[in-house]
Amino acid sequence: MRLTLRVLCSLIVCVSPLVAQRGAIPSDTLAEWGTSVITARDFLERMELMPFPGKDRATQHDSAKVRALRALVAEKLLAREAAVRGLNRDSVSVRRVRGYERLMVRDELFKREVTAKIVVSDKDLSLGMRRYPIELRLLYFYAGTEPLARELRDSLAAHASIDSAIHHLSPRLLRRCDTLTVKLDSQDWTLEDTAYALTPQRPLSKAVKTDYFGWGVLYLLKQLSNFEAINRSIPDRISAVQSILRQRKMDERAGRYKGGLLSPQRAEGDPTLFETVAAFLHARIQAGAQSRAVKGGYRLAPSDLDSLEIAFPDKLPDELVHIRGGGMTLRDVIDALRSNVLVFPVLDPEPFRDRLNLTIKDLVAAELLAREGYRQNIQHTDAVRHDVAVWEDYWSAAALMQSIKDSVAVTRQDIIAFLIERGAELGKSYEVNVREVLCDSMTAALNVLHRAMVGESLGMMARQISRRPGWSTRDGESGFFAVDVYPTLGFPALFQDSATIGGPVVLKEGYSVFTTLGKRTSRPDGNLRLDSLLLSATAGARAWKQEQAITSVVGTLAERTGVRLYLDRLARVKVLPSNMATRRFIGFGGVVTAVPMILPLWDWKGEQQGRVIP
Repeated sequence: MRLTLRVLCSLIVCVSPLVAQRGAIPSDTLAEWGTSVITARDFLERMELMPFPGKDRATQHDSAKVRALRALVAEKLLAREAAVRGLNRDSVSVRRVRGYERLMVRDELFKREVTAKIVVSDKDLSLGMRRYPIELRLLYFYAGTEPLARELRDSLAAHASIDSAIHHLSPRLLRRCDTLTVKLDSQDWTLEDTAYALTPQRPLSKAVKTDYFGWGVLYLLKQLSNFEAINRSIPDRISAVQSILRQRKMDERAGRYKGGLLSPQRAEGDPTLFETVAAFLHARIQAGAQSRAVKGGYRLAPSDLDSLEIAFPDKLPDELVHIRGGGMTLRDVIDALRSNVLVFPVLDPEPFRDRLNLTIKDLVAAELLAREGYRQNIQHTDAVRHDVAVWEDYWSAAALMQSIKDSVAVTRQDIIAFLIERGAELGKSYEVNVREVLCDSMTAALNVLHRAMVGESLGMMARQISRRPGWSTRDGESGFFAVDVYPTLGFPALFQDSATIGGPVVLKEGYSVFTTLGKRTSRPDGNLRLDSLLLSATAGARAWKQEQAITSVVGTLAERTGVRLYLDRLARVKVLPSNMATRRFIGFGGVVTAVPMILPLWDWKGEQQGRVIP
C-alpha cells in the first residue's frame, strides 16, 4: 500500500451545531457548589441537542428541566469524585479523550482558517437570488476528452435542432446522453455556472469539464420554477441563498487550505501490515455480510474493530502509516476508524482493499490537519477545552458509576426486598399455602421461632396465640393465595424450602413465623420456573441496589459541597420542546454525537439534595 498525499480528497464541510438561535442565551448561574457552576448556556447545550424524557410533553416540560439540572449537577459531582479516586486514567480512557481532543482541534482549525474568513458579497447574493427560483432541465453529452468534447460541440451546433443533431451524430461522438436537473445548490459548481449561462436563444454550451461528469457538452431543454424557492418569503429566500453560498465558499476555501497544507506532505503505508488488516476485516465482514448490509453496501461495525485489536495485540504499536515526524500505528488507525462511518460498496477483495486504502488516506489527512492545529496551540483555546471537558466529565462520571455498580453485592434478603417492592406483577402467576403464627411483637415472634425449632407444633401455637383472623382456626393454615396479595409474606414463602421454618418476617399486621406447605403456578404448563424468577429478581435487585448506591454517593457529595439549585432562574430558561439526537459535523470531515445524553441521575432529593433556592 502506498499513501501519497498530493491530491485533495473531497470534503464533507460542516459547521458545529449551536444552541438554537432565538436571542441572547441567559448567563444566569442555575447551580453552584464550591467554585463550580452550571450556567444557562451549559444547561441549554445539553438539554436541547439530545433527547430527554418529558421535554416534549407540555405537562412534564417544567419538571423535565428540573430533573435535567439535577442530573447535570450529579454528573459534575461524580466526575470530580472520579478524578479524586484516580479513575479514567487507564490507557484506553486517555486515548479516548486524546482522540476527541484531536477532532475538536481540527474542527477549531476549520473555523479559524475557513469559516471565519468567508464573506458572501452583495454581488454573490444578487447572482444567487436570480438563480434560486429557477431550475434547469438539461441534456448532458459525454465526451471523455477535451478534443472529443470540442468536436461534439461543433457537430451539435451544425444542426438547426437538437433532435436532428442527435440523429446525425457519429456513434464515435455520441457515447452517452443523460437528462439533468440543475439548481442553485448543485454540488458541481462548474456544471451549475455553465448551465445558468445558457439561454433559450443560446442553449448549447462550449466544451466543459465538470467535477462529476468530466468532459462534455450541455444543452438547455427548458427553464422550470423551483417551487421550494418561490413558495418562500423574500427574507427566507435571502437566508437560504446566503446559506447555500456560504457553504459553497467554505467548500472552496477548505479545499484550497487543505491542498496547500497537504501537498508537500508524504505518507507511506506498510504494505504487509495493510494486507494483514485488509484480509482480516474482509473475512469478518464477508462472514457476517447479512448483518452488516446497509444502504450503499456493507458497513464496518465497531465489533470488527474490537476483533481486530484482539486478533493482533502485538501489532497494535506498529506503524501502519509512516509519516515524517511520527507515523500512525495500527492502534491509532483503529481509534480513528471508530469516529468514521466506513461502508464498502462491494465485497470483492480488490475493491474492498481500494476502499480501505482510500479511507486510511483520509484518516492520514485528518491527522495531519490536527497536527497543524496542535502546532498553532489550538488545543489550549477555550472552545476546545470546553468541548473536551463536556465529554471527559461525562466519561468520568460514567466510569465512577460503573465502579459503584461493580462494588454492589446482592443478598437473598435484597432479592426478596426487590420482589416485595417492585415484583408484584411477577407474583400474580404464583400461589403459596403457608402455616403461620402472627405475633404482635418481635420478642413474641422470636419466642415462637425458638419453640418451633425445638419441636413444638406450629399449628398448635397458631390456634393459641396467632393474631391472624380465620387462619388461626385452621391451625394457622392460609390456603393457597396469590403471592401478590400478601407480597411481604408471599415472596419469602415462595422461596422457602418446604418443611422448614421461616421468619420472623415483618408485616404491616405484625411479625410472622411460618412454614411453606405448598407452591403452585397458574401458568398453563404448571411449571413453577422458580430458577428463572430468581434469576430475573437477582438482576432486578442488583440494578435497584446499584441505583440506590449511586444516588447515595451523589447525595453525600451534594451535602459535602453545598449544592444550590436556582429554580427561579431555571424557570425563565426557555427550552425547545423537541426530542432529537443531534450530530455534529467536524471541520475537514467526520461526524460525532453533538453532546452526551444526560445521565438519569435526578432522584437525589430531600435532605441529600442540599440547599435549594426556590
